[in-house]
Amino acid sequence: MSKGINDSFSLQHILGYSTIVVQEMNMAYHYPIIYWNTANLIVDSGSNEELLGQSTDYGKVATALTNMRQRGTEITLPLINEAEFEFVPDEKNNRIIYSLKALCGIGDDMAQSIVANRPYSSLEDFVDRVKVTPSQMIQLIKAGCFTELDGKDRIATMRKYLKEYVFEPNQKLTTSSIDIMEEMGIIPDNKKLYVRIKRFKDYVTHESFLVKEVINPKKKVPKKGYHDRIFVLDDTSTPFFQENFSEDSIVGIKDDHPTFSEKLFLKEWKKKVDVLRDWLKKSETLQTYNSHKFKDLWNEKASGTIPKWEMDSLSFYYTEHELENLNEEKYGVVNYFDLPEEPEPYDYYTRYINGERKQIPKLKITRLAGTVIDSNNIRHTVALLTKEGVVNIKYNKGQFSYYKRQISTHLNSSDKKTILEKSWFTRGTKLLICGYRQDDIFRAYRYKDTLYMHTTNKITDVDNDGNVEIQTDRIKA
Repeated sequence: MSKGINDSFSLQHILGYSTIVVQEMNMAYHYPIIYWNTANLIVDSGSNEELLGQSTDYGKVATALTNMRQRGTEITLPLINEAEFEFVPDEKNNRIIYSLKALCGIGDDMAQSIVANRPYSSLEDFVDRVKVTPSQMIQLIKAGCFTELDGKDRIATMRKYLKEYVFEPNQKLTTSSIDIMEEMGIIPDNKKLYVRIKRFKDYVTHESFLVKEVINPKKKVPKKGYHDRIFVLDDTSTPFFQENFSEDSIVGIKDDHPTFSEKLFLKEWKKKVDVLRDWLKKSETLQTYNSHKFKDLWNEKASGTIPKWEMDSLSFYYTEHELENLNEEKYGVVNYFDLPEEPEPYDYYTRYINGERKQIPKLKITRLAGTVIDSNNIRHTVALLTKEGVVNIKYNKGQFSYYKRQISTHLNSSDKKTILEKSWFTRGTKLLICGYRQDDIFRAYRYKDTLYMHTTNKITDVDNDGNVEIQTDRIKA
């Protein structure tokens, strides 16, 4: 070693780094490359045992995973009987097994508990022996942890778990269930009148329409303090009453409006409502209700495709990208990695700078599509996972703040804020972004005459034909 190098680098550093080099050379020489790749993935993702108790940086995990897969390394699902706290190499199959710590919404304690109680013989065996919350279990199923125990169909496994361990079907239906059934849209047309009749009673017997209370001196006064009550109908209730009830309960007139006996009215009203009660008692009605109730539970806990589940739980796509079927030609989407590193000018415009006339190049604007996996508030960048790999999107400060902020407002004069729209840079959000490539970044940019009105559009849905629904502007508070 030359004197110059020796003077600029201390012996302690030389010794330390030399030791590391020897260790790395030993690993590369004596072990298959999958061990080296696994070590790099553990460090890059921050999922090692030394970080026990520290929160997981899912954006960091997603970026590390995607970069590793881009280099041709296979990452397999975190199978419940094989996955460890950290990423581990599977030498036999030349792949890396996903880390339990890196799973979203699981936590270090649960990850260690899973490992400590192995092996598991079935889904039921796992639930019986591990104190897992429904939200944790749902994430494990989304991640494909039980494909070796319960079959490869994650949707079937999710349905099985929700029905057997989460879903609470109704054993019977009463008229109190009507409001929920109406929201479900399962009340048939021939029963809707009886629903109106049921609710009619609450309207016409409101205390504001009370004329008087009737007490029969020949009878013992009940606890409620009267034997009957007289109510008056108004302009709204009179037509409905005349169409659906007899005049048997009408007892007089007040201010040109009929008055009725509550006792006699309820006698007729109950007979009509019994039609509704009989329908509610039918097994077919209960079955329809529970079917829709489970559908609502599914939409709340497990909506979306398998790729979406993977992004929710694994922070990367194991099967295929959510935008795999996007009609790229229709929406002008290109592969970032096919773009030249320097932006292409397609025209020039004149601008005076310090009194001098200068020709400024007008750069070719292209469009990318992908899923947000991370963002950096300091650098104003977003890590976008496209079908081809991770791309760093660079925004100016104003643009970044606009799309980054969470929009909330106060409702009903409450001190508590209600979230109207989350940040567009939340992990899992799918975006269309226009701009140009410059070196190793993609700058979000547009000109006044650019085809696209905004640099950034949010993709809310992709149909089977590759057509997308997009949101162009943020929600206004």
